Amino acid sequence: MKIDDTIYYTPQQIASFFSIKKDTLLFYDRIGLFSPARRKSNGYRCYSPAQLNELDTILTLKDLGIPLASIKDVIGNMDAPSFLSLLENEEKSILKKIDECNALLEIVGAIRSSVEGAMYSEKETLYFSNLDDTPVITESIKNREGIMTDDDNWQDAYSRLMAKADCKAIITMGSVVHLDEARKYLGGICREVYATYAKPSDNIIPKGKYAYMFFSGPLDNLSTFYSKFFSALDNSHLEPEGEIYEELSISPIVAKEEKDHVTKLMVKIRT
Repeated sequence: MKIDDTIYYTPQQIASFFSIKKDTLLFYDRIGLFSPARRKSNGYRCYSPAQLNELDTILTLKDLGIPLASIKDVIGNMDAPSFLSLLENEEKSILKKIDECNALLEIVGAIRSSVEGAMYSEKETLYFSNLDDTPVITESIKNREGIMTDDDNWQDAYSRLMAKADCKAIITMGSVVHLDEARKYLGGICREVYATYAKPSDNIIPKGKYAYMFFSGPLDNLSTFYSKFFSALDNSHLEPEGEIYEELSISPIVAKEEKDHVTKLMVKIRT
Protein backbone atom coordinates (compact mmCIF):
# COMPACT_ATOMS: atom_id res chain seq x y z
CA MET A 1 0.00 0.00 0.00
CA LYS A 2 1.34 3.42 -0.93
CA ILE A 3 1.95 5.72 2.02
CA ASP A 4 0.23 9.08 1.79
CA ASP A 5 3.04 11.61 1.86
CA THR A 6 0.67 14.54 2.35
CA ILE A 7 -0.17 13.55 5.92
CA TYR A 8 1.99 14.68 8.79
CA TYR A 9 1.80 14.07 12.51
CA THR A 10 2.64 16.35 15.42
CA PRO A 11 5.03 15.29 18.20
CA GLN A 12 2.03 14.97 20.52
CA GLN A 13 0.34 12.54 18.11
CA ILE A 14 3.47 10.45 17.62
CA ALA A 15 4.03 10.33 21.39
CA SER A 16 0.43 9.18 21.84
CA PHE A 17 0.75 6.48 19.15
CA PHE A 18 3.75 4.90 20.88
CA SER A 19 2.92 5.72 24.52
CA ILE A 20 6.10 7.70 24.98
CA LYS A 21 6.77 11.21 26.20
CA LYS A 22 7.03 14.11 23.82
CA ASP A 23 10.37 14.91 25.45
CA THR A 24 11.65 11.54 24.21
CA LEU A 25 11.09 12.65 20.61
CA LEU A 26 12.81 15.95 21.29
CA PHE A 27 15.77 14.10 22.78
CA TYR A 28 16.00 11.72 19.82
CA ASP A 29 15.97 14.70 17.49
CA ARG A 30 18.66 16.45 19.51
CA ILE A 31 21.05 13.47 19.33
CA GLY A 32 20.36 12.88 15.64
CA LEU A 33 18.66 9.51 16.11
CA PHE A 34 15.14 10.33 14.91
CA SER A 35 14.33 13.72 13.44
CA PRO A 36 11.08 15.07 11.96
CA ALA A 37 10.54 14.79 8.21
CA ARG A 38 10.00 18.52 8.00
CA ARG A 39 9.65 21.63 10.09
CA LYS A 40 7.15 24.41 9.62
CA SER A 41 8.19 28.04 9.43
CA ASN A 42 7.24 28.45 13.06
CA GLY A 43 9.62 25.60 13.99
CA TYR A 44 6.93 23.02 14.66
CA ARG A 45 8.06 19.46 13.98
CA CYS A 46 6.16 17.31 11.51
CA TYR A 47 6.52 13.54 11.19
CA SER A 48 5.48 11.55 8.12
CA PRO A 49 3.62 8.20 8.12
CA ALA A 50 6.73 6.58 6.62
CA GLN A 51 8.62 7.39 9.84
CA LEU A 52 6.29 5.33 12.03
CA ASN A 53 8.03 2.07 11.13
CA GLU A 54 11.43 3.64 11.77
CA LEU A 55 10.45 4.84 15.24
CA ASP A 56 8.83 1.47 15.99
CA THR A 57 12.14 -0.22 15.12
CA ILE A 58 14.11 2.19 17.30
CA LEU A 59 11.84 1.63 20.29
CA THR A 60 11.88 -2.15 19.80
CA LEU A 61 15.68 -2.23 19.72
CA LYS A 62 15.81 0.04 22.76
CA ASP A 63 13.45 -2.29 24.65
CA LEU A 64 15.86 -5.13 23.83
CA GLY A 65 18.52 -3.21 25.72
CA ILE A 66 20.52 -2.06 22.72
CA PRO A 67 22.21 1.30 23.40
CA LEU A 68 20.91 4.30 21.49
CA ALA A 69 24.39 4.98 20.12
CA SER A 70 24.46 1.51 18.52
CA ILE A 71 20.97 1.99 17.10
CA LYS A 72 21.98 5.34 15.66
CA ASP A 73 24.98 3.77 13.90
CA VAL A 74 22.80 1.41 11.86
CA ILE A 75 19.29 2.82 11.71
CA GLY A 76 19.92 5.09 8.74
CA ASN A 77 21.31 2.26 6.61
CA MET A 78 19.48 -0.69 8.13
CA ASP A 79 19.49 -3.94 6.21
CA ALA A 80 19.08 -7.57 7.21
CA PRO A 81 22.82 -8.26 7.83
CA SER A 82 23.31 -5.14 9.94
CA PHE A 83 20.12 -5.84 11.89
CA LEU A 84 21.26 -9.40 12.53
CA SER A 85 24.70 -8.18 13.62
CA LEU A 86 23.07 -5.75 16.03
CA LEU A 87 21.03 -8.56 17.60
CA GLU A 88 24.04 -10.88 17.80
CA ASN A 89 26.06 -8.25 19.64
CA GLU A 90 23.20 -7.67 22.06
CA GLU A 91 22.83 -11.40 22.58
CA LYS A 92 26.52 -11.61 23.58
CA SER A 93 26.06 -8.68 25.94
CA ILE A 94 23.03 -10.31 27.58
CA LEU A 95 24.84 -13.64 27.99
CA LYS A 96 27.74 -11.84 29.64
CA LYS A 97 25.35 -10.13 32.06
CA ILE A 98 23.72 -13.48 32.82
CA ASP A 99 27.13 -14.98 33.64
CA GLU A 100 27.90 -12.01 35.89
CA CYS A 101 24.53 -12.30 37.64
CA ASN A 102 24.99 -16.05 38.14
CA ALA A 103 28.42 -15.46 39.66
CA LEU A 104 27.00 -12.77 41.93
CA LEU A 105 24.14 -15.09 42.90
CA GLU A 106 26.64 -17.75 43.98
CA ILE A 107 28.50 -15.20 46.13
CA VAL A 108 25.29 -13.97 47.76
CA GLY A 109 24.30 -17.58 48.45
CA ALA A 110 27.68 -18.34 50.00
CA ILE A 111 27.51 -15.27 52.24
CA ARG A 112 23.96 -16.14 53.28
CA SER A 113 25.02 -19.71 54.06
CA SER A 114 27.90 -18.43 56.21
CA VAL A 115 25.66 -16.09 58.22
CA GLU A 116 22.95 -18.74 58.61
CA GLY A 117 25.52 -21.22 59.90
CA ALA A 118 26.72 -18.71 62.48
CA MET A 119 23.17 -17.81 63.52
CA TYR A 120 21.61 -21.24 63.84
CA SER A 121 24.47 -23.54 64.83
CA GLU A 122 24.81 -24.51 68.46
CA LYS A 123 27.52 -22.36 70.02
CA GLU A 124 30.65 -23.88 71.58
CA THR A 125 29.91 -27.18 69.87
CA LEU A 126 32.50 -28.91 67.70
CA TYR A 127 31.49 -29.36 64.06
CA PHE A 128 33.31 -31.02 61.18
CA SER A 129 33.42 -30.41 57.45
CA ASN A 130 35.32 -31.84 54.48
CA LEU A 131 36.48 -28.86 52.43
CA ASP A 132 37.77 -28.67 48.89
CA ASP A 133 40.61 -26.28 48.08
CA THR A 134 39.16 -22.85 48.84
CA PRO A 135 40.60 -19.79 47.04
CA VAL A 136 41.64 -16.98 49.37
CA ILE A 137 43.49 -13.70 49.11
CA THR A 138 45.76 -12.71 51.97
CA GLU A 139 47.73 -9.77 53.27
CA SER A 140 50.44 -9.97 55.92
CA ILE A 141 49.94 -8.17 59.22
CA LYS A 142 52.96 -6.07 60.17
CA ASN A 143 53.27 -6.99 63.83
CA ARG A 144 55.97 -5.40 65.93
CA GLU A 145 58.38 -7.90 67.47
CA GLY A 146 57.11 -9.33 70.74
CA ILE A 147 53.89 -7.32 70.65
CA MET A 148 50.40 -8.67 70.16
CA THR A 149 48.46 -7.74 67.02
CA ASP A 150 46.62 -4.46 67.60
CA ASP A 151 43.67 -2.94 65.77
CA ASP A 152 45.85 -0.50 63.80
CA ASN A 153 48.06 -3.25 62.39
CA TRP A 154 45.07 -5.40 61.52
CA GLN A 155 43.25 -2.51 59.85
CA ASP A 156 46.37 -1.63 57.87
CA ALA A 157 46.54 -5.17 56.46
CA TYR A 158 42.79 -5.13 55.83
CA SER A 159 43.09 -1.88 53.86
CA ARG A 160 45.90 -3.28 51.73
CA LEU A 161 43.91 -6.44 51.03
CA MET A 162 40.82 -4.48 50.00
CA ALA A 163 42.91 -2.29 47.71
CA LYS A 164 44.01 -5.29 45.65
CA ALA A 165 40.80 -7.34 45.81
CA ASP A 166 37.68 -7.38 43.71
CA CYS A 167 35.36 -6.53 46.58
CA LYS A 168 32.37 -8.13 44.83
CA ALA A 169 34.20 -11.48 44.89
CA ILE A 170 34.79 -11.53 48.66
CA ILE A 171 32.69 -14.04 50.60
CA THR A 172 34.05 -14.06 54.17
CA MET A 173 36.96 -12.38 55.95
CA GLY A 174 39.10 -13.17 58.94
CA SER A 175 42.55 -13.68 60.38
CA VAL A 176 45.14 -16.40 59.93
CA VAL A 177 46.80 -17.49 63.19
CA HIS A 178 49.77 -19.85 63.35
CA LEU A 179 48.87 -22.97 65.31
CA ASP A 180 51.75 -22.76 67.79
CA GLU A 181 51.08 -19.07 68.45
CA ALA A 182 47.37 -19.75 68.76
CA ARG A 183 48.02 -22.20 71.60
CA LYS A 184 50.52 -19.88 73.28
CA TYR A 185 48.83 -16.52 72.84
CA LEU A 186 45.19 -17.65 72.37
CA GLY A 187 44.59 -15.50 69.30
CA GLY A 188 46.65 -12.55 70.46
CA ILE A 189 48.96 -12.68 67.44
CA CYS A 190 47.53 -12.87 63.92
CA ARG A 191 49.80 -13.27 60.92
CA GLU A 192 47.53 -12.48 57.99
CA VAL A 193 44.17 -11.05 57.04
CA TYR A 194 42.40 -13.34 54.61
CA ALA A 195 39.24 -13.36 52.52
CA THR A 196 37.60 -16.38 50.94
CA TYR A 197 37.32 -15.50 47.28
CA ALA A 198 34.95 -16.34 44.46
CA LYS A 199 37.72 -16.03 41.88
CA PRO A 200 40.84 -18.15 41.24
CA SER A 201 43.75 -17.27 43.50
CA ASP A 202 47.33 -18.41 44.08
CA ASN A 203 46.49 -18.90 47.77
CA ILE A 204 44.08 -21.49 49.12
CA ILE A 205 42.73 -23.00 52.29
CA PRO A 206 43.86 -26.56 51.50
CA LYS A 207 41.29 -29.31 51.16
CA GLY A 208 40.84 -31.71 54.03
CA LYS A 209 38.81 -32.41 57.13
CA TYR A 210 38.27 -29.36 59.33
CA ALA A 211 36.93 -28.88 62.83
CA TYR A 212 35.21 -25.63 63.68
CA MET A 213 33.28 -23.99 66.48
CA PHE A 214 31.12 -20.88 66.87
CA PHE A 215 31.25 -18.48 69.82
CA SER A 216 28.87 -15.66 70.72
CA GLY A 217 29.99 -12.38 72.18
CA PRO A 218 32.55 -9.60 71.73
CA LEU A 219 36.11 -10.14 70.53
CA ASP A 220 37.27 -9.11 74.00
CA ASN A 221 36.51 -12.74 74.86
CA LEU A 222 38.73 -14.09 72.07
CA SER A 223 41.27 -15.73 74.39
CA THR A 224 38.40 -17.62 76.05
CA PHE A 225 37.13 -18.73 72.65
CA TYR A 226 40.56 -20.14 71.74
CA SER A 227 40.93 -21.86 75.09
CA LYS A 228 37.55 -23.59 74.75
CA PHE A 229 38.29 -24.54 71.13
CA PHE A 230 41.58 -26.22 72.00
CA SER A 231 40.03 -27.94 75.00
CA ALA A 232 37.32 -29.39 72.75
CA LEU A 233 39.92 -30.62 70.27
CA ASP A 234 42.06 -32.16 72.99
CA ASN A 235 39.09 -33.81 74.69
CA SER A 236 38.11 -35.35 71.35
CA HIS A 237 41.69 -36.58 70.83
CA LEU A 238 41.98 -34.59 67.60
CA GLU A 239 45.33 -33.38 66.28
CA PRO A 240 45.12 -29.99 64.53
CA GLU A 241 47.59 -28.98 61.84
CA GLY A 242 48.31 -25.97 59.68
CA GLU A 243 46.72 -22.64 60.55
CA ILE A 244 43.78 -21.45 62.62
CA TYR A 245 41.23 -19.53 60.55
CA GLU A 246 39.51 -16.98 62.75
CA GLU A 247 36.40 -15.44 61.22
CA LEU A 248 33.93 -12.92 62.62
CA SER A 249 30.93 -14.55 60.94
CA ILE A 250 28.40 -12.11 62.38
CA SER A 251 30.15 -8.76 62.58
CA PRO A 252 29.08 -5.19 63.42
CA ILE A 253 27.93 -4.90 59.80
CA VAL A 254 25.35 -7.62 60.45
CA ALA A 255 24.51 -7.01 64.12
CA LYS A 256 25.11 -3.83 66.11
CA GLU A 257 25.09 -5.41 69.57
CA GLU A 258 28.39 -7.08 70.54
CA LYS A 259 26.52 -9.83 72.36
CA ASP A 260 25.10 -10.88 68.97
CA HIS A 261 28.50 -11.10 67.25
CA VAL A 262 29.63 -14.61 66.34
CA THR A 263 33.24 -15.73 65.92
CA LYS A 264 34.14 -18.93 64.07
CA LEU A 265 37.40 -20.77 64.72
CA MET A 266 38.44 -23.46 62.21
CA VAL A 267 41.45 -25.72 61.85
CA LYS A 268 42.43 -28.68 59.71
CA ILE A 269 42.47 -32.05 61.49
CA ARG A 270 45.16 -34.64 60.91
CA THR A 271 43.58 -37.88 59.63
